[in-house]
Amino acid sequence: MGEFYRDADHLYEIYGYFLDKILHDDKIGPKMAKSKIIIKFIYTDPDCEITIDLKNPPKKDGYYGTFYLGPTDLKEDVWSKQSADHSHRFWHGMVNPVASVTKGLVKQGGKVTAMLKLLPVVRPSFKVFPEALKELGYDDLILKRNVSSGRS
Repeated sequence: MGEFYRDADHLYEIYGYFLDKILHDDKIGPKMAKSKIIIKFIYTDPDCEITIDLKNPPKKDGYYGTFYLGPTDLKEDVWSKQSADHSHRFWHGMVNPVASVTKGLVKQGGKVTAMLKLLPVVRPSFKVFPEALKELGYDDLILKRNVSSGRS
């Protein structure tokens, strides 16, 4: 298993809570919905997948998209495969997504340019992810940024 998640259920608990917050958020949600795409995230360690539907009308009132924890028959426009630990660092704002792809830490397919356009839109969610962890009682999973000492 990876560094942050005990198993798929643990990841689904955290990401389900987090996605519920951002897809209901009146600042983040509408901007995400403008992309009109379906994104599948495939995770390793633990092996699981999450699909976010920003193309079809949301299933819940007051939401700007629908997410699915686990396999779904919905056909994605773009997919991204990475370790769950890498994703955890990404949602803390500690990962450069373009460098991650070039280094082979993240594999992508489909309408990748559409997903790249979402990067500036999801940046505010980098503050929401640690808040979600705290609200769930997982303070131990909140990553602290290293502060540079200023030495070369």
